[in-house]
Amino acid sequence: MLLLRHILYRLFHFVDQMVDTWRFKMVQVAGRQTNLPIKIATYRGFGRSDRIFLQGRVFIKKSIRNKPLQSAWQQLLDSYHRLNSSELPRAHLRIRFENHLLETFTDANGYFTLEEDIHPPLSQTVKHWISVHIELLSTPWGALPAKASTKILIPPPQADFGVITDIDDTIIHTGVTSLLKWEVVFNTIFKSPARRKVFKEVAAFFRALRQGTRPDGFNPIFYVSNSPRNFHSLVKKYLRIHRLPKGPLMLRDIGIPYKLHHRRNNSHKMDAILRILETYPQLPFILIGDSGEKDPYLYHEISTRLPGRIQAILIRDVKHIGRRKRLKPLLESSQTPAIQLFESYRQAALLAVSQGFMRQEVFDAFCHEMNPSGNA
Repeated sequence: MLLLRHILYRLFHFVDQMVDTWRFKMVQVAGRQTNLPIKIATYRGFGRSDRIFLQGRVFIKKSIRNKPLQSAWQQLLDSYHRLNSSELPRAHLRIRFENHLLETFTDANGYFTLEEDIHPPLSQTVKHWISVHIELLSTPWGALPAKASTKILIPPPQADFGVITDIDDTIIHTGVTSLLKWEVVFNTIFKSPARRKVFKEVAAFFRALRQGTRPDGFNPIFYVSNSPRNFHSLVKKYLRIHRLPKGPLMLRDIGIPYKLHHRRNNSHKMDAILRILETYPQLPFILIGDSGEKDPYLYHEISTRLPGRIQAILIRDVKHIGRRKRLKPLLESSQTPAIQLFESYRQAALLAVSQGFMRQEVFDAFCHEMNPSGNA
């Protein structure tokens, strides 16, 4: 069965590449390539003074409204255009930040990944984020002008810890436990950013974690999700509208089909989390997720692989009887750190305060700032 699935995946991937090649040839024959609106989609990167990690993709821009309160029909059209994207393979890019110039190419699916050591290192005056400018130099169709900018997170040396968190059903209500995951599809495809529900006091919790126990504290936060990269701008808007702290957002490449392998044959989430941990070898981390799918097992495996790197594992309980029953042996097993369940973000804040990750008065102040009336 595994061999058959692998063959089918390869076949679908081959057909997808053939369709893209045929479509680009038709455009070229018609002489329309010089009029195509090209977009460089940028994702926030991360790194340290001597190393950076940055990803993005180059594609033909389509009409996407992307309004916070648009109708379900408009949101459906936007979702279709996001998923039915036409990426540009073998596009040549120049990436500039501070006094550094680097070049790279997109792969067959239009994505680029830049993971490079930096010589000389970045200046000591960097404060949390640096600006990056990206320019499209050439494509298989010749020169097509396109530019973009993004940010790369450089945590300060004084950071006490880092935070890696899931998004779906951890921050944003998605409905992963619904029958055949129909609620996931409906919320993702039909609901605009401002209509998506986040959990009460979640923004205050993550803002308090970012500040930590010091008035000028800055603990970096990373968002890792199995949502498709095609929805990157949408998820980014969710987080901004609901006032979650800014951080790198690492989503999954779906293509047709999902990429067969990641580094070391890990899943997307495992690969992303290990890359973050390797980038900051001296920084301990807190892992936050939910009990709806595999977060507890994944986080437990990571803490076992890398003893001493994970300070806490906090899991939002989705209150599903079957999943709670299957999770029980893992919760009861002796392990360091222990997996701690919470139902509300006020409970999560109490756990974080008790372990010295944040101050209660800071969490309460953020709660009041974001909801002065005190209404739910």
